Amino acid sequence: MTELAESFRLSLDDSFTRSLACAAITPGLRSILLFDSSLEVLQLAAQITADMLEVVGYPVKTVYLNSFESEENLWGSWQLGAQSEKQALQWKPGLLTNDSQLCLAIIPDLTKLSLAAARACVVLMGADVAHLERHGQQSQFQPNICWLAGCATGEVGMVSPHLLDRFALRLKGQIRKTTDRAKEILELIDDEGLEKAKKPESLPIEISDKLKKGLQHHPQISPKAIARILNYTSQPEIYPRREIALARLSLANVRLEGGDEMGANHVDIAARMIGLEPISEPIKETPNPIPELPPEPTPKEKKPPSEKENSQLPRTTQKTSELVYQPDKPEALSSIPLKLTSKLENPYPEDTATVEREVDSLRLPMRRFRSKAAPRGSIIGVEKAKTLQDIALVPTLLEAAKYQPIRRKNETTSEKSLLLLSPTDFYSYRRSPVAEQMLMLVLDYTSLKDCDWQEQLLPYLSWAYVERASVCLIQVGAANASNLLQAERIMAHNILVPRINAGLEAGRGKATPLAHGLQLGLQTLRHALQHGRSAVQEAVLVVISDGRGNVPLDGSIKKPVGRKGVEDAFEQAESIGKLDRVKAVLLNPQPKQYADLPLELAEKMGASVIAIPRLGIVEEE
Repeated sequence: MTELAESFRLSLDDSFTRSLACAAITPGLRSILLFDSSLEVLQLAAQITADMLEVVGYPVKTVYLNSFESEENLWGSWQLGAQSEKQALQWKPGLLTNDSQLCLAIIPDLTKLSLAAARACVVLMGADVAHLERHGQQSQFQPNICWLAGCATGEVGMVSPHLLDRFALRLKGQIRKTTDRAKEILELIDDEGLEKAKKPESLPIEISDKLKKGLQHHPQISPKAIARILNYTSQPEIYPRREIALARLSLANVRLEGGDEMGANHVDIAARMIGLEPISEPIKETPNPIPELPPEPTPKEKKPPSEKENSQLPRTTQKTSELVYQPDKPEALSSIPLKLTSKLENPYPEDTATVEREVDSLRLPMRRFRSKAAPRGSIIGVEKAKTLQDIALVPTLLEAAKYQPIRRKNETTSEKSLLLLSPTDFYSYRRSPVAEQMLMLVLDYTSLKDCDWQEQLLPYLSWAYVERASVCLIQVGAANASNLLQAERIMAHNILVPRINAGLEAGRGKATPLAHGLQLGLQTLRHALQHGRSAVQEAVLVVISDGRGNVPLDGSIKKPVGRKGVEDAFEQAESIGKLDRVKAVLLNPQPKQYADLPLELAEKMGASVIAIPRLGIVEEE
């Protein structure tokens, strides 16, 4: 961040800096979304925003919201008190419930935000008051938070539209480098430059003065400005958040420049700052007191001189085009090797983005089998214990061992214990969320010819989507198999994982290891339903096969196989039928030869049979 911070010059002529200044003096604009921005740019924007808010008069506290934030971290929880304090349990406020000072909440990647944090953002963004009732605690506070988030334009479809709609200010945080490559290399070689402070330069006096004056200035809004705002919206919304955001940005620009009235041309300037295109022709008004923001030229763009300028040039400069375009002085852009741009092609890409999220992406998953959440799932780390459940013993003992010499020195009792523990020593496991239901697909690609299997499989995929079930795809006889004599298994936490879609579209192979595919399915079901703390409470097994397995379990095809492959498949299917909490379904492709094999396979599994219709094939009489 050093190079970027040192080379970026703050000026209200830059639309990015002006947008952040408008958010500093307008609480309704303090939800900022940066598209396609790196962490370096996000940190720089956060530092500039914090400096502007401090000038306005707000002490700023910075917090980061990531993928592991829980309800306890955000809203507060009871925690173990210190050893010296009398109370064993103490209430610790959450990150977002402290309204004593302004909180700058930074979200590095909006697509990886935890479900609890996403729900908190929807509740608090733009709210005038918040009510908290949790674990016997009741409080009412006014949210005093400035939100700054980053998100890639191509991943907008993964975020809930309700969450995206809360961000009032949309900017583009990209870095554009100049063509002065020699200066850039010299700065990288300079060791002293790398040791400089990482913070950008302090706010210029001009910006500080305009922020303080703009905070006290309250201009009027003309009727033409209100009519002009509506020209930027094609379809009226139930709650016009976008129109309100555009009006607030336009009014903030007028406040920064000290204008007396906001007109239609001020709305056009604010719309250009965030990349909005007008639906109708702009309204011509009196000259605008706000100076037009200069366009951001590309590094290769150079404006050719006019004919009048050419006539005033010396004759030596008019002979060749190289001398005509050669500047007499160094370009002003060379002093700024890096520059932030905020020009967006579309500030609301979620309107046209492909949906890659669940329908109820902000809703907690339903629990059909447990009355309360239990500490289940694979261990992904440890954290400070908030309760006495799921204690991590080894990290707790290691934490306590570090302070034994100090604690024994201050011990007053005569009896010496083996290990002195403190409530601050306890750690608990951090676990990944688990699904309570599973969809297992055993797909025989060699039996899918001339049948409409996608239509019959769609209801089960929809069930897995609605129930947020985990998915296991067993590929039998796929064209892209690494070993033609073995089946392959693909595991995913939900149906939206791209590997599942790619696996369903795999072509037809040259062998059918059906017995090995059913064996993989049996092993996976046993592990999911019976291993340790069984997380999966219900499994739906869907098999699409004609029952003709030509590869036995031992993988030997040199000697005559005969019915060995089919018998091995029947044996594995019979073992699957003995499992509890498994609902088995066989989709019958209705083969012309050996039409009774699918029915026998379903009988061994105890599965119901659903026939798959043929695709336009007329049966011979």
